Amino acid sequence: MKIAVIGAGAVGGWFGGELVRAGHDVVFITRGRSLEILQKEGLRLNDDPPIPVRAVPELAGAGTPDVVLLAVKATTATDFAALLEGLGPQSLVAVTQNSVEVPTRVAEIAGTARTLPGVVRGYFHHTGPGRIEFHGGPISYDFGTWDGHTSEVVDGFAAALREAGVDARVHPDIFIDVWEKAMYVTSTGALGALAGRPLGELRTRLRPSLTALMSEIHATALANGVPLSDDAVERTLAFADRMPADATSSMHRDLAAGLPGSSHELDAQVGAICRLAARRGVDVRLHDLLLNVLDQRF
Repeated sequence: MKIAVIGAGAVGGWFGGELVRAGHDVVFITRGRSLEILQKEGLRLNDDPPIPVRAVPELAGAGTPDVVLLAVKATTATDFAALLEGLGPQSLVAVTQNSVEVPTRVAEIAGTARTLPGVVRGYFHHTGPGRIEFHGGPISYDFGTWDGHTSEVVDGFAAALREAGVDARVHPDIFIDVWEKAMYVTSTGALGALAGRPLGELRTRLRPSLTALMSEIHATALANGVPLSDDAVERTLAFADRMPADATSSMHRDLAAGLPGSSHELDAQVGAICRLAARRGVDVRLHDLLLNVLDQRF
């Protein structure tokens, strides 16, 4: 299968590298030092020998991929139109970002028929240009078409990912999973950044606050027509209970590192919930508070 991966960070680097090792035709779209390293040295996953990969600076130089895996972080500076410039007329765009707004932003460029909303689960770390680490836990990607239909390309992409060691599944109603992922990653990321503590403390000492944040997201999803189940908060908390106690989200880590708004996901994650809630008149006062406090603090 022909796959273009936009971004060679944690998710793009790991998924793309394993797809190369599985024998698929993969090209990375990246720039700067990352492009240099990939072209000259290859991609290194954990302590394995470098994987020779193909890398170019623009999507237009990637040929005619079946699927474009959009694996850049969603920040206030992310220009999806620029990233997808040169997108072929038949290529599908697989979304990986932790933001309930990104699928719509991508669909405005590629169209709903070619946009595959998706959810990545896994604790990957980008430790430097061309360097990705993963040390246990889930490696999964649930994705699907806008209206739930399937196709040969969609099924083929899922099969390719499974060959690469990713637990990939074509979800019949992917927006349910997009919002359930937001219930987990947005709430733990924002609360973790505010408290300066890892998941183990969020799910124990701060569990009432974590539950309240998840409940706000649940209510916002329902108001926006996404039929989350009544037990979605309970199941998301149970998932959090199974994850490593020292886990932190990328948003939490980026905020703690003092990165500017152009480099972290606060607006894309928390801001998105606030905006979609405001449109439907949903009370998300905790998210409003976190957005304002974290924006001022960091």
